[in-house]
Formats: sequence, C-alpha cells, structure tokens
Amino acid sequence: MNIKQLQHFVTLAESGNVHRGSSKLNISQPALSKSIRALEDDLDVVLFDRLSHGVSLTPVGQWLLSRSSSLLSDFQKMRNEIDLIKRQTSSSVRIAAGTVLCYSLIPMCLARLHEVAGNVQVVVESGYWEAQKHMLLNGEIDFLVADSRELEDIAEFDIVQLPAEPIYAYVRAAHPLSKKKKLIASDIQEYAFVGLTRVPRELEKILATDPDLPQIRPASAMIASNDFGLLLASAVLTDLLFFSPPSAVREQVERKELVKLNLALPSQLQTHFAIVSLRSRKLSVSAELMKHTITECAALQFSAA
Repeated sequence: MNIKQLQHFVTLAESGNVHRGSSKLNISQPALSKSIRALEDDLDVVLFDRLSHGVSLTPVGQWLLSRSSSLLSDFQKMRNEIDLIKRQTSSSVRIAAGTVLCYSLIPMCLARLHEVAGNVQVVVESGYWEAQKHMLLNGEIDFLVADSRELEDIAEFDIVQLPAEPIYAYVRAAHPLSKKKKLIASDIQEYAFVGLTRVPRELEKILATDPDLPQIRPASAMIASNDFGLLLASAVLTDLLFFSPPSAVREQVERKELVKLNLALPSQLQTHFAIVSLRSRKLSVSAELMKHTITECAALQFSAA
C-alpha cells in the first residue's frame, strides 16, 4: 500500500463511480481500476462491491476510509512543511510569547526550528498579551503565542488554539505538604505562594469566586513577577506554593526539586494558549515554518506532560 493508492481509494470511495473518480484524479479509468485492484491484492481484502451503477464500500472498505482521511492529512501536512523548509531563505521572524511559554514551549520550538532551518533568525519578545496585541496590530511582530482568553473578541485576529493543560499545585520536595497523600483546599490556606503579576480576567474570576480555592489571586502572592523562571526558582528554594501547567515544570519534577501536590483543583484552571496572527497579513515562509513548528511541538510537549 502506498500513498497514491490510498488517494485513489479515497477518491473512488467519495465519488462512488470509476468514471467520476478517474476524472477527479485526471487518470484513465483502467489505471484507477488497476490501482484499486493492486491495493486490494496487497491488503488481501475486498474494499468495494462492484455494482452495475458504480461501487459501494465493503465493511473493511468503510473502516479503511475512516482511517485514510487522517493519514492523508498528515501526509499533506508533512509535504507542506518540507516545502516550507526548502523554500526558506536567510530571513528573520519576530514573535511575542507569554512568559510561561518562553520558559517551556518556545525554547523547544527554537531548537527544533534551528535543526531544519538554521539560517532563520528568530526574535522573541516576552511579556503579557495586553502589550503584545498592540505589537501585532502595529505590525511589529509576525504573530504572538499567549493566553488567548482576552483576544478572542478582536475581529482582526486569527486564532489557532493549542492543546490545553490543567494547572496543578507544586511545592519543593522538602515542603511539609509534599508527603501528604491527599489534600483539600483548606490544607494549603496557611501557605503563601508565588504567582504571575497578571492573569486573564476570566481566570481571575474563577480564582476569586470559587469557595473551595484559597486566595491565590495575583494580588495575594508573596512573590509576584512577570518572569516565570524567577517564580519557578523561588518555589524550588522556599516553602511557597507554585501553580503551573505540568509541561513547564517537567525538568524540576524529574529532578525531584518540585513535587505535585495531590490536590484537586477546578477543571476550569487550565491553560488557554494559542497562536494569534492578523487575518489581513500573509506570513512569510519563515514565519509559517515557525508557526508549524510551534503547533507540532505543542502537541508533543503537552501530550507528554
């Protein structure tokens, strides 16, 4: 079985007729029939029932069709990305990213991009979505990667959502809470925490109104900063609580510097990261390649967290 045979199979299944299928593929009817027979011989199954007015999928043919769409989509995506790599030249990409992402996802993406397109220069502005949205609207950056909850109502923006991650509570390994098998919200009320200086209003509302949550709003943080790395280092060195998506603290957990608390937090406490670009602006080849790389790395990193 090869990709061409799979494309022929899908086209025939969708058209239901060898004549229409061969016309769509721009090949002769005998060539299409020969390709389908070769596919059936290779798999040792019958994919179509031959009828007087056309063809109909057998049960195994229906199963193969259900799997083929995603396979062909992945293949086309791979072809597109290879094409981007071949076409990229010495150029620069300027993006902005949230402070959590600059510590977790973005370094992984930059390393991956450098492997396939080492002559592309990337400039990354770190910060919050408020300033970054103006940078995007003013044409100062190609796109931004950040929490999109306060950007979704801006008509000029095209938003590609990245996989969501839950938020967990972490403490250093020597913390008094680290050995407890199960915790409730009241168990952590007496402990201070480190936190970002800003969170989206929607998330702020959840933190302020949920009766089971301790007061972990930014204004209540013992140490507050827009530098995620600083907050992470502070959590490793003190008994302050730290709230984070798992992908951002994977190394610290593996090194046993941080421990995830067995504390149930509301399901609404999760990341909402997305790639945000201008609908009216066509990205350069290099910027498209960076965008593809971020999407790919996000799927790998967040699923492994």
